[in-house]
Amino acid sequence: AVERLTAYVAQGGRLVAFQPEAALAEILGVQPAGGQLTDAYLHRDPDHKLAQGLPAVSLQFHGPASLYPLAGAQAVAWLGDRSTPSRFPAVAVHAYGRGRAALWAYDLARSVALTRQGNPDWVGQERDGREGLRAQDMFVGWMDLERIAIPQADEQLRLLTRLMTDLLAEALPLPRLWYFPGAAPGVFVATGDSHQNPAATIETVLQQMEQRGGRMTVYYAPLLTSDLRRAARRGWNILADLPGLRETLNNPGAAPTAGHVAGWSQRGHEFGVHPYVEEGLEAGWQVYWREFTGMGYGPLPPTTRTHRILWTGWVETALVQATYGIRMNLDYYHNGPAFQAPGGEWVFGHYTGSGLPLKFVDPAGRVLNIYQQLTQLVDEHLLTVPWGGGWPGISPDEAVGVSRRLMDESLAGAHGALAAQFHLDPFLIGGQYAADAGRWLAGTLDAAAERGLPIWPAQDWLRFTELRHDAGLVDLRWEAAARALSFRLEAAAAPGVELAVMLPRDHGALRLDRLEVDGQAVTTGERTVGGVRYAWAALAAGPHRVSAFYAA
Repeated sequence: AVERLTAYVAQGGRLVAFQPEAALAEILGVQPAGGQLTDAYLHRDPDHKLAQGLPAVSLQFHGPASLYPLAGAQAVAWLGDRSTPSRFPAVAVHAYGRGRAALWAYDLARSVALTRQGNPDWVGQERDGREGLRAQDMFVGWMDLERIAIPQADEQLRLLTRLMTDLLAEALPLPRLWYFPGAAPGVFVATGDSHQNPAATIETVLQQMEQRGGRMTVYYAPLLTSDLRRAARRGWNILADLPGLRETLNNPGAAPTAGHVAGWSQRGHEFGVHPYVEEGLEAGWQVYWREFTGMGYGPLPPTTRTHRILWTGWVETALVQATYGIRMNLDYYHNGPAFQAPGGEWVFGHYTGSGLPLKFVDPAGRVLNIYQQLTQLVDEHLLTVPWGGGWPGISPDEAVGVSRRLMDESLAGAHGALAAQFHLDPFLIGGQYAADAGRWLAGTLDAAAERGLPIWPAQDWLRFTELRHDAGLVDLRWEAAARALSFRLEAAAAPGVELAVMLPRDHGALRLDRLEVDGQAVTTGERTVGGVRYAWAALAAGPHRVSAFYAA
């Protein structure tokens, strides 16, 4: 294998090696020194062009990194402790023969999984100062609280993208897809847990969403009953949904009927299950699935959040949810004393190191068919609610300020989907609780609308994420003489949904002059991602032929 890889690079190939064997040291331009540095930090080299898109501060990684002194390679970033870089590269590039090779001193994929999913050695340990095991228990002492405003895992993946783009620069300008739909600078995911709230309360909050052009996910915990009582309630609700009897039988204080749920769905909202799992993960899902579908609310939508965000194992909760057709989980959730820094400051951001959805992996590295999406903005953390909360001790207006800050950081380069929890319970209870919840809800939604962020339910964000994941940029051809790149976008058709194709604005001494889609010239915009300036165009989801023409 070493001989093949050496010949491949020498003859003009490109190689990226993650924590490679010592036998590859020559083509990577390093010396095998032996020794490792574990759970440390990456420091950008400010003098290397590929590091220009990285944050100026050091970034955490997890797992072991091997120590390789440079022997001809150029360091893009260095290993080190939190404050000081060492003499050992974290990322380095090297020209070998007619090709180029890049070293990554640690296993980036493993580090991203550990950063996002927490420390598997801490499974079952109570660490966050609150009763009940949650996913965030695996992060206390694992995350650098002074870094959570930075999506650290995402930034390292953006460095990998920039590295790959640079390695291929002599061959072609490498296109990519934007994270979000069309021209949108991000996405705001609106969700709200609801514990047996009546349909009238739910309707009040949904109308506030619609007034801002948004839609919402309601995670509903129905009242558990016997089979007989459930059948009786279902029959009564069927009668209550009939046009001739609706006004007579429908009680504004009653639980939603199947007709309510169908109507909300037609308006673009999601009505999902919010299971209690205190009696056991699988038992909880069985009983709440039976109640939810038995009331005519089913089939289950594809996203969920667990009551009290209780979590089992490293990925066991996600595995059980996947068996019920759940494909996006929002149980990683910013709430409680775990988010107070040692100096007393309350911090906000991305404690999983990411603002973007990524599929879970199990301990063996197998990818599961369910996405993790962090919930960064949580009402019961920011505000005092009937059951407690209000950890930072701030006002609703100050809580809106937190929402605005995270949005602005995302737009400034910490690109991510921001998910929010707006409990519906305070709106039923009324009084100051409802006033505070309403003020934060309205202010946060207005901030998203002002910044051009689509306000989506989780299921719409999942559908877009899956569409983008399954899309491909294929059949890339670079004609050097004509200075033209052509490729095909292969994507499923989805009415009303756009994918944004991005191409490096500059390719060596050339600059993008014209972009054609299906033979027609299109207008392009510009954005910088990971330190690379891109031209982009929004295309209707579906197959397209794209041609990019560069000029001196």
